[in-house]
Amino acid sequence: MNRNKILLIAAVVAVVAIGLVFAIRNSSTSTTDVQGTIGARSVQADEHNPFTNVAYIPATVDPKTIRFEKLRMVDLASKTQTTTDAQNCKDQQFRESQSQYCQSVSVVEKVKGIEARYSYAGPVISSGESVPGRDEFSVYFRPEELSSVGSLEKLNREQASSLFDVTTSRPTIQERVIDKAHSQFCAGNYVDGNWTKTDPKCEDQVQYINQTVASPNLLVQVDLHRPGRTTTN
Repeated sequence: MNRNKILLIAAVVAVVAIGLVFAIRNSSTSTTDVQGTIGARSVQADEHNPFTNVAYIPATVDPKTIRFEKLRMVDLASKTQTTTDAQNCKDQQFRESQSQYCQSVSVVEKVKGIEARYSYAGPVISSGESVPGRDEFSVYFRPEELSSVGSLEKLNREQASSLFDVTTSRPTIQERVIDKAHSQFCAGNYVDGNWTKTDPKCEDQVQYINQTVASPNLLVQVDLHRPGRTTTN
């Protein structure tokens, strides 16, 4: 084999080798991209302040029925992690009943807290009667806020209840409502239970305004008792 043939064969081998390496690299990059797209997951960490001394109950509840129930030490979530599986979300987007499975929430950090649990009589319904039974709500305090109390287990209900003052109020909220003075509605009547316009071409002209209204809930605030403080409901 002369020298020219050897050089030619070497050149061919080099070209094939370069092409093979290029193909392997492209294949590897493509696989990584696909896996990254299909298996894409996002993780979000959220910090929480679990200590709150307020709760909301229906406005039709009689505040006089609020009653202290229990005081105990509990573990509270202070940091959570939400993992979203993008591909699973995409797969479940047309399955409303299973859409929540594309996200999972786990507790990352916990802190100690003291739970003060209260109950109240069921809200009054339109007929003037109260819903049977009692519902509950809880508020949470830092252990150091009650460090002077000593062992919680040694307190009876009356002693534990005396540690707190309970006040209630009904806040106001902004509500979007129809501006009847500046709205126009098409004439019509009900046909077989359905509203039918007299003129099918008529279009309602609806305007909205924001107005301040009473909240549908009572705000219940539980504070540590201070001598001389007056409790109002």
